[in-house]
Amino acid sequence: MGQQQLILVVLGMIIVGIAIVVAVTMFQSNAIESSRSALINDLLYFASKARGYYWRPLNFGGGNHSFNGITMGMISSMSENENGRYYIESYTTNEVVFVGVGRMVAGDDSVRVRMTVNEQNSVIQIVN
Repeated sequence: MGQQQLILVVLGMIIVGIAIVVAVTMFQSNAIESSRSALINDLLYFASKARGYYWRPLNFGGGNHSFNGITMGMISSMSENENGRYYIESYTTNEVVFVGVGRMVAGDDSVRVRMTVNEQNSVIQIVN
């Protein structure tokens, strides 16, 4: 009878250990997905501000149908918040590319999201 109880205790400990590992894995993947969503939300905000810059005439501080010369300071006072850091990777006359680097680390690198914005739509690319 004692041996049977010992086996049940060991089996219970194994099941609890597996449950803990699964819970930690699920929590981490949920945190990474939440970080990506927050970055995308912030990048969409920057995209709308960049479109405002694009359509605004030069004499009102805009680009006059161009993204040339756009900076983060022109479209928003925040380039960093609790979700991550944001910067303009590149710009041309017709499009601007924003990158968000999250505070959450996925694997060996931070969560990164790239958004290409033109005058009508935005394309999101999850880098990591």
